[in-house]
Amino acid sequence: MKYTILIIAGLMFLSQSCLVTKKRYDTAVMNGKKSLDSLNRVFNKTVEGFNTSTNTLKINNSDKDISLDSLTREVKKLSGDKASLNQSLLNTINDYKIEKQKLSQKTRVADSLMNILSLQATERDSLQNLDEGKKKELDQMLSVCSRQLSGLNQSEAVAKITAPGVTITFSNDFLFKGTTSEVSVKGLAVLKKIAAVLSVNENCRVQVISNTDNNGQAKTLLNLSASRAASVVSVLAENSTIAASSYTASGRGMYSPVFANDNAENKKKNRRTEVIIIRN
Repeated sequence: MKYTILIIAGLMFLSQSCLVTKKRYDTAVMNGKKSLDSLNRVFNKTVEGFNTSTNTLKINNSDKDISLDSLTREVKKLSGDKASLNQSLLNTINDYKIEKQKLSQKTRVADSLMNILSLQATERDSLQNLDEGKKKELDQMLSVCSRQLSGLNQSEAVAKITAPGVTITFSNDFLFKGTTSEVSVKGLAVLKKIAAVLSVNENCRVQVISNTDNNGQAKTLLNLSASRAASVVSVLAENSTIAASSYTASGRGMYSPVFANDNAENKKKNRRTEVIIIRN
């Protein structure tokens, strides 16, 4: 009996222990569900916030993309405007250079014309001041020189009385070989005839002045004209009896035109060499 009571008491204790454990379990389960629900709510809110932030970023990025596209278009437009302004500036500079060249050319032509008028006035005044005896000597010298030029037309060679003496003007196209300073065969024959005149009239000085048109570089033209004048002096000196110190040679290049260098005919007339015979 005693054991039976003990057994019953032990069973009752175990039963109560099991009941308490299940209750705790249920409570724990319920608390776990509550915690899970709470976590789900927090998670959902977090996801919702993330989605909201993501959408906001997308909108902001879209706005930034639009702004970037707008800025890109603006930069392209400014680049185009810059290129257009640069081209316009270059065109303006080129136009200025062209106008400057035109003005420079007009200035040179005006200076040439003034020089021509001045030379003509000086020559006219000098001729008016010659005395009768001097005029007679120059007329005789002119007559002799003109005879030596017989057979040549005036575009090749012509003689006339100028202020200091008798000037024989040769066309460079006739007197020299091409664009060189070498005297041509026909030019050599005529210069020898002039040298013979000088030998008969030893009491004289000879100035040889060679000129060009304006086709080419100024320095090159000056050198060419000086070389041509020297070639003529060399021929005259070798074929006459007057002293070598009586000769002078100078090249003036394009700087002493008798006509404006504005057309082919005038340029041809400016390409000339003058042999000036001056009685002492």
